[in-house]
Amino acid sequence: MMRPDVLMGALAGLPLEVQAQVFEALAQSTREHGSDSLRAYAAQVGSAGAEALMAATAQAAADLGWGRWSLHRAGGALHLNVTSSPFAAGWPQGRAASQAVCAPIRGMLEALAGMVLGARTTAAEIECAACGAASCRFVAGPAAPGLDDRPAFTTREASAP
Repeated sequence: MMRPDVLMGALAGLPLEVQAQVFEALAQSTREHGSDSLRAYAAQVGSAGAEALMAATAQAAADLGWGRWSLHRAGGALHLNVTSSPFAAGWPQGRAASQAVCAPIRGMLEALAGMVLGARTTAAEIECAACGAASCRFVAGPAAPGLDDRPAFTTREASAP
């Protein structure tokens, strides 16, 4: 285990382009390896369905120190709000991030959304506490055909509705 402030402090010292590459690699790795955890959670909830899987995932995230997750489905997408994200909290104090930093959470959400929605999915962090938002917000939905299923992270300003 590594303290989030150690990881995020190291990332904060990298050039922005390199940060984006590392965040993307973290999201991709979490999506791939997190799928194993999700299959275990699905086995635990059995035939209870997607809502039970979402609840089990939110509980596991809290147990692992990945913040307090609130998940819901709306408009064919999976929405996630995270308070107390360790990745946002680990970003150096007094230094707003120029891009969303909760890549592992985004990767796990992509994996979960794929199971819940039954399709190849893509996810984005649309607000990040490290960028000044009150909490970290994510959305995941079916990936458009022909598009890369690993979108770049967005900044808070670029993603404001």
